[in-house]
Amino acid sequence: MAASAAPPPVNLGHLQWRSPEYLLTTGGALQTAEQALDYFSYSPFFDKRSNNATLRMQMMFANGGMHGVDEERELRRLTGLEFAVSPLSRPQDDLFIIVKRQRSSPDDATVLGAFYILNGNVYQAPSLFEVVNERVLTSIHALSTSFSALTALKPAWTPQRGGAWEIKPPPAAVASLADASAAATTTDEPVPPVEGAEAQSLVEGELDAAAEDKVNGVVAPKAATADVERPGDAFNPLLFRALQATAARTTMEAMQDGQGAQGA
Repeated sequence: MAASAAPPPVNLGHLQWRSPEYLLTTGGALQTAEQALDYFSYSPFFDKRSNNATLRMQMMFANGGMHGVDEERELRRLTGLEFAVSPLSRPQDDLFIIVKRQRSSPDDATVLGAFYILNGNVYQAPSLFEVVNERVLTSIHALSTSFSALTALKPAWTPQRGGAWEIKPPPAAVASLADASAAATTTDEPVPPVEGAEAQSLVEGELDAAAEDKVNGVVAPKAATADVERPGDAFNPLLFRALQATAARTTMEAMQDGQGAQGA
């Protein structure tokens, strides 16, 4: 009869383990690597089939425990699965990295996984695949959300008018700040008057644009819509320039008519 397949390994990446009773015996924190490895042996991340469990069982009957035993040196004599505390390049208080590895010789061991103890809490470190997979999923979600928002605001294109992106009004708080800033700017910096040929060209350009819109059947927006989008007491520099240009042109025409009457 064929042997049954081994069950798949259980992913404990979502698990956090802590033993307050053990920490009370060490003064509330782990002080040495030996304490960290012994603390780790009580967690569900520890494999009871490892060489560490076998060595601890032997020392319990032969030596009365692991006190005074160099566990790292003893594990080098064995082959198989083992756990060891990895040295840190920059030692930190109450932080220990524990590696799970497969030893094939005294000088050759392959790392299979990693765990870390931080402030008495034991976690399983994620693999490189899990980290990259999570980052890719986060990026894809951000792109999908952005494309959905852009699709909702996509303008309707027509051969006559083309297309233009709709600019939504800002929130009330931002709009009030923007209006206050615009009012301060327009109050401190008056718009210079437009005179002479520039005023005449501006008026002619506005008249030509209005005539073209009328020919194309374009209806100008109603005043009620403008009042809703912009407060009535807000300063409109374009309207101010247009009125100033119209007044300048009327003055020039009146002066020309007066000179013509005097010459006649």
